[in-house]
Amino acid sequence: MAGRVDKAKGAAKEAIGKAVGNRRLEREGKRDRAVGAVKEQVAKIKRAVENKIDEGLDELEDDRGNG
Repeated sequence: MAGRVDKAKGAAKEAIGKAVGNRRLEREGKRDRAVGAVKEQVAKIKRAVENKIDEGLDELEDDRGNG
């Protein structure tokens, strides 16, 4: 969720910066959008790793129960 907030904030800053001719604000907006995209990807990877760990633990528990 934090990634989406950063991306939205960045898009707003970038648009305002373009509208008023403020390159610094526009650049900050681009940076915020990039940070948001990275946060979203990290969260996606974290969820995938957690799921794989859970699957592995489930397998171990199943093996112990059938052993």
